[in-house]
Amino acid sequence: MGALFIIIDLIALLLVGPFSDVGLFAFENSGDPFNVVYFAAMMLVTTGVILLLRRFRSGVFVKWVLRGTIGVSLFSTFYSLSWLAWGDPFALVFSIVLAVLFVWVLVRWPKWYVIDAAAILLGSVTTAVLGISLTAPLVAALLLVLAVYDAISVYKTKHMLSLAEAILNSGLPLVLIIPKRGGYREGEPIEIVKGNPSEVGERQAFYMGLGDLVLPSCLVVSIYSMMGSMGLAIIIAVVLGTLAGFSVLSVFVARGKPQAGLPFLCSGAVLGYVLSSYFIYGKLIGL
Repeated sequence: MGALFIIIDLIALLLVGPFSDVGLFAFENSGDPFNVVYFAAMMLVTTGVILLLRRFRSGVFVKWVLRGTIGVSLFSTFYSLSWLAWGDPFALVFSIVLAVLFVWVLVRWPKWYVIDAAAILLGSVTTAVLGISLTAPLVAALLLVLAVYDAISVYKTKHMLSLAEAILNSGLPLVLIIPKRGGYREGEPIEIVKGNPSEVGERQAFYMGLGDLVLPSCLVVSIYSMMGSMGLAIIIAVVLGTLAGFSVLSVFVARGKPQAGLPFLCSGAVLGYVLSSYFIYGKLIGL
């Protein structure tokens, strides 16, 4: 599962040049601190909407909302990539058809490897777009803010566990699935046990939210978009910091209780960025 961070990083880095050339930015001013506030607020609103819809008709609304969101996201992903190669109108038609087909496959044949493939594609494009849209210090600030929020929502309010359960049972590429062994069965309801770890049955697979992969990787992309190959040492430090955080996270996950991923992953990434910046350049890169 740790290799997924490397895969997302590599694909996203390959997209930095093409996306920057066509101006595919999420924010107009990459150095505006308000971008962090806006992004965090959007996450809060989205979480609230999903949890609210989950209360109606046994979560059916949530599945349709998520399917629509994934469809739009896949369209944007395919359009961004195909437009670079062919331009309109072919890119438009191709992206609509492929997005609808992909969602249909996910709904009708939600195998774990299909879900993972779509998640990696979505995650790589999202990482590239967000990474080139924010300066490295702002990405670091965003990671710390979201890490604190993730910790509160998992360990204190526990509403993130309810959100994760809804996403896991949607069968959509918002969570990556790595089966522990052959014979993993898709489609069975997944329940996150919030109490004693002894209440948990045998784990069939490991799960990781797409955001846990995307957010730390945005720092890698942001550094590369600012410094190019000159930032390779800092990029390596960020990746190693993320993997170190993942290793610690894995120890806690192995004990059976659900864990907030961002406090471990984001703190590792930010620590790698800060320490390598001051060690190599004597200052925080990007300020």
